[in-house]
Amino acid sequence: MKTQIVAISLAVLVLAGCSSRYNPVNWSWFGGSRSEASLAPRGGFPSDVDPRPLVSQVVSMQVDRVPEGAVVTAVGLPPTQGWWAAGLVSRYESEAGRIAAKDGVIELEFRILPPAKPQNVINEASREVSAGIYLSNQTLAGVRRITVIGQNNQRTSNR
Repeated sequence: MKTQIVAISLAVLVLAGCSSRYNPVNWSWFGGSRSEASLAPRGGFPSDVDPRPLVSQVVSMQVDRVPEGAVVTAVGLPPTQGWWAAGLVSRYESEAGRIAAKDGVIELEFRILPPAKPQNVINEASREVSAGIYLSNQTLAGVRRITVIGQNNQRTSNR
């Protein structure tokens, strides 16, 4: 009986020292891992930074009161016609990814995509692009000023 216990103990110790599939320590639910090609794009994943450039000029800005918050609208003037996908993007966000104020100021960048092909420069009215964003009362709590930022200027509205 003692020889069987010694033999089994010796076998367990030998198997524990190796990296074979017979070693109980190496048993796992899914098995071992192996190296595979990455599915990530070559340049890495895009960052959270908005790739759209700032509009050249912010022509006007307006804050309208609505139930449960306010709507900020702005009109921008790009250098040529054909600019699209305009949007107001907050410079500061909460940890949850929502618009946030810094020191009582909400700063919104007027971002816009350029045309695919070069376009003509006609009159100003035909180049104007509008963008808007809704801000809840919770977002506006403690806010004294809202600013819309363009490349060459910015517009501000105070409470």
